[in-house]
Amino acid sequence: MLKPYSDISRYFLKLILVVTLILLPLNLAACNNTGSSQKSLTIAVASSLKPVIEDFTSLFRNDYPEVHVTLAAGSSGALAEQIKNGAPYDLFISANQHYSQRLGSEGMLDPADSRKLARGKLTIISKSQQHTKNIKAILTDPSVIYIGIANPRLAPYGSSAIKFMESEGVLNSLQTKLVYTENVAQTLQLVLSKNAELGFVSKSLVASQGVENFGLVYELPSDYNSNLVVTSGAVLKKDSHPMTLNYLDMLSSSDYKHIWETFEYEMLGS
Repeated sequence: MLKPYSDISRYFLKLILVVTLILLPLNLAACNNTGSSQKSLTIAVASSLKPVIEDFTSLFRNDYPEVHVTLAAGSSGALAEQIKNGAPYDLFISANQHYSQRLGSEGMLDPADSRKLARGKLTIISKSQQHTKNIKAILTDPSVIYIGIANPRLAPYGSSAIKFMESEGVLNSLQTKLVYTENVAQTLQLVLSKNAELGFVSKSLVASQGVENFGLVYELPSDYNSNLVVTSGAVLKKDSHPMTLNYLDMLSSSDYKHIWETFEYEMLGS
């Protein structure tokens, strides 16, 4: 059984991040140099966004079959650190504004091509619990042993979940139950595998799995979505892929609003 957050788990989270920062650029470079002489359009995408971006990528490949697209998913914070350390990404899609704005201020993203795309929804899910009580009662139910949450230092949905628990006055009492993951996709897997009774994830991941596969899907008040604004930006580098802006234009086009809505996002103007 997974253990709650502790000094040991903090150490391993840092170790995982360091190893990822070292290895991921090398793996992506290997992918770009095998099987084709043409460089991939390489997109760093927050884990909460991966299902919807996969749909957009399928559409993009239909229009531009000659372009190979590579997705690298992780927490927004971890991906931002990888970009600062030279990871070969062409496009960054973050689950909130903070990391995109920070990279822009540091000269890593092109400010002329930074766009607000959509707003996500913070959701509590469970395989075992049923929606028969108020959410505070569900969180503090004695049968709940573990609650999955993405690392709030790296993942926007994790930091929004912390704010929610603070506002409900239950954060201190739940500290020993919290199991921190690297990103919301890992939190989802904790719940699906029943290694955690509850989990804070994006509504988009729930939609990708099917609401009917959960006993509880509780969308939190919209106040906790204010920081979950999906932003994108082109990475400033010498060898940027020539189709980067084409992909960005597709993401922000009102013609594809239905795709954002299918995955429970509210599309915004750029």
